[in-house]
Amino acid sequence: MSYLPLPTALLLILLSSLTGQALAADETETGDSPASAASGSLYNVERSEAGNTPLDEQLGEQLRSDTSVLTMEVGDQRFHALRQEADTAATAGWVLLLPDPGMGPAWPQQVEALLFNLAQHGWLTLALEPPRISPPSIPERTLPVMKSFSAASAAAPSDSETPETSTEEQSPDPSFGERFNERVALALEQLPNEEDKPRIFLAFGRSAGWSASFIAEHPELDASLIILDAIPDTQTDAPTLEEQWGKLTSTRVLDLYHTPLPGYPQAASDAQVRKAQSQRAKMEYYRQSRIAPPFSGWQKEMPWLSQTIRGLIKSQIVKPMEEQRRKERYAVPDSPKQVKPGMPAN
Repeated sequence: MSYLPLPTALLLILLSSLTGQALAADETETGDSPASAASGSLYNVERSEAGNTPLDEQLGEQLRSDTSVLTMEVGDQRFHALRQEADTAATAGWVLLLPDPGMGPAWPQQVEALLFNLAQHGWLTLALEPPRISPPSIPERTLPVMKSFSAASAAAPSDSETPETSTEEQSPDPSFGERFNERVALALEQLPNEEDKPRIFLAFGRSAGWSASFIAEHPELDASLIILDAIPDTQTDAPTLEEQWGKLTSTRVLDLYHTPLPGYPQAASDAQVRKAQSQRAKMEYYRQSRIAPPFSGWQKEMPWLSQTIRGLIKSQIVKPMEEQRRKERYAVPDSPKQVKPGMPAN
């Protein structure tokens, strides 16, 4: 009978002991013990609850404490708006910010800088959550007509030839344009109706055409339009700016764009096309301006962009409106011509 040397035996005993402890630990960690199950369940619940936090609560945590988060409903639609009161005693007017629908849940980031900066300089601002872009329509697939021929069925059509009729007619979902107009109309109810103060739509990206169409359909608003980095919307019912220019000949329109614009290499050429279209439509109050420096992404504070837009609003919208009101206030009515006694009046 042979024996292992003492150091070798002690080493094997130590290794077997460590291996047993490791296996026990693995079983404890990966087993279905009540403690481990409870721990995993609690972690999953925490993750689920964090992911399902209502959007209004998320917005309330992200934004300033004096920002009002409005929850609105139109039919089955539930959406939000951000309202920022002016930081001055007298309000200059209101600005309705309409984000690009392509931004999705990130729409507050696109409007945040202008929402607060314009409010700090006397404007009541309201940013409206855009509807989701309608998915592309899938053409209805038509199945082949199945026919069977036999002596018994020659006189009557087979069951497979009889079209199936649905007893329940489902109403179609509202289009993007209908949802957009409904949201804007409800948002306007949250804004003051002051005739002597400017009303401005500030539309980002793809919302430019929809905003122009809304203003064209509601001339009683007497609203001005600012489009920022306008992008054509490829949805089937999307209006084009070219279609709206002829309806906005008396509307003050500021067309602002960045170039170069990442992801949109034709930004400059499309801006030139819009300017040419406005000239053909004889838009007297259309102004176009390139924004510098180049676009570098949406940020919480964009001082150059905010300062540029404030300056253009003042020079191209506020001052012309004040001059027009001044002319109307001090206009001298035409006095009737005086005629000599006995002479017939013309």
